[in-house]
Amino acid sequence: RQWSFLSIPVAVLVASILGSTHCITMCGPIAITVNNSSGYMSLYHIGRLISYLILGTLAGLLGETFLSNNSPVISTISIALISIFFIYTGYKLVVGKPLEFLPSKTISSLISKPARWSLSQSRPVKSLTLGIVNGFLPCGWVYIFVIGAVATKNPLYSAGLLFIFWLGTVPALSAFPYIYKKIFKRAPRRLAIAAGVLLIIVGLANITIHLLPNNNHHNTQHSHHIH
Repeated sequence: RQWSFLSIPVAVLVASILGSTHCITMCGPIAITVNNSSGYMSLYHIGRLISYLILGTLAGLLGETFLSNNSPVISTISIALISIFFIYTGYKLVVGKPLEFLPSKTISSLISKPARWSLSQSRPVKSLTLGIVNGFLPCGWVYIFVIGAVATKNPLYSAGLLFIFWLGTVPALSAFPYIYKKIFKRAPRRLAIAAGVLLIIVGLANITIHLLPNNNHHNTQHSHHIH
């Protein structure tokens, strides 16, 4: 539990920083629009944070409702789910496959009207609401962590994970297209692979620590019997 509690947030933060190429691809044009037309980038980021916190809280509530049980079977399933999602995401990043697996057309149609409304508002409102709409975009890189957060079974912890994910995306979207554009243009695949490897390691480590038989515990019991 201690390993999961510490390693998962750190992995999410590092992966979100290294995997910011996905954020730039999906959200970069919106960030440029906000920067060029209003200049309120901080409000844009706050808007994205609001969306991520909502998604994280809903994911945690979903997990709490359906997975919150003292049964060891449910606990094992929860650990396995978040580990599998980490490994799955890492694999996708390493091999360069797209992460989008959601009904993107459906989600895009639902948020198109709020997006158009945002563009017609005053500059501060426009920046904030575009950020909120941006946060709900059907981006596989975001929603893979949202789905994985369900396994935490805790709305507060789940929202915290999405906050950490948001924190890792802020530098890339703030600096785009200035500093990060040059960096990612040279080595986007290397950064994506690094993020993928990190997620795979954390996922496998969680499985090894929580789901495989504890040999040390077995050896201790065996030694106790001998004495």
